[in-house]
Amino acid sequence: MQNVIKNMYKSKGLFICRHPVHQKFDFAVSPYHILKQKKCYKKGCVEFLWRCNVGVRGKKCPRGYKHVGRNCFSCKYYYEEKICRIPESLVDDQTLAQFFKDLDDYEFWLWMVCGRKVEFSGKVASVYPSLLKTVDNDKSFIKMSGFLITFDCGYIGDDLFDDTIYLQTSAHFLSKWQPAPGDELDFEATLNNDRGRIVLTKPSRVEIARCGAQPIINYSKALVGRATGIIVSDDTRLCRNCPYGALLDVEEIRPKQSQYRRFYCLQGVEFSKDCLVRLERKLQEYFQTQTSTG
Repeated sequence: MQNVIKNMYKSKGLFICRHPVHQKFDFAVSPYHILKQKKCYKKGCVEFLWRCNVGVRGKKCPRGYKHVGRNCFSCKYYYEEKICRIPESLVDDQTLAQFFKDLDDYEFWLWMVCGRKVEFSGKVASVYPSLLKTVDNDKSFIKMSGFLITFDCGYIGDDLFDDTIYLQTSAHFLSKWQPAPGDELDFEATLNNDRGRIVLTKPSRVEIARCGAQPIINYSKALVGRATGIIVSDDTRLCRNCPYGALLDVEEIRPKQSQYRRFYCLQGVEFSKDCLVRLERKLQEYFQTQTSTG
């Protein structure tokens, strides 16, 4: 019987957190975020909000500031508001207990394969540059470190991993194999757990079965996209499987250390509802339908 593995760290519909940073995603949070990254399950997390009594009274700041900041700590009008937010469960106790049992099984499987060479086979879903944005106060820059090839699912050894898998590759790999969505790849690689994601690295013994589609991204296009792209500000669900979308890892150094991910549009479209790429794709699908039925 085939063994099916699901990424329990990314299970949906289990938890929500009312912190404003999660509002864009309807306050939904992954189990990995609250159990491993923030470790705030049950005990919550504490946040101190900087406040000013002058602003509340509708008067001007005696020091001429427009926003509360670090220079306000010694001011008599400054005060802090302490807020503790605790993640909430969206399921009943029985479902939650089953989740934690499945999570234990998943973490045991992950312990068995993490850091080791595995055989993998799967169908390419998308190819995009691997981007990292570093933020240091008011300064920021984005660097590209190779490419990510995604698979909606795939076989790790004899196990079917029924969730997204990422292959970290170099520009040389991309130039040599030119993978396109729909192509089937078989290779050996080292399996890693990257903040809840399964990421394969150092591929070898590569075999490819092409589906006939043309590669969409290459090194030069990726460099242009890195420079002209923008973080999508609204509903990124509309961008699913878009060939011009990429996950952007953000690392904040100052004013406070933080790590998170954002969806990055290589075409520079800030609002997904205004995307001309998706409109063009829908028009192509419409004309293809009209041609086939006519």
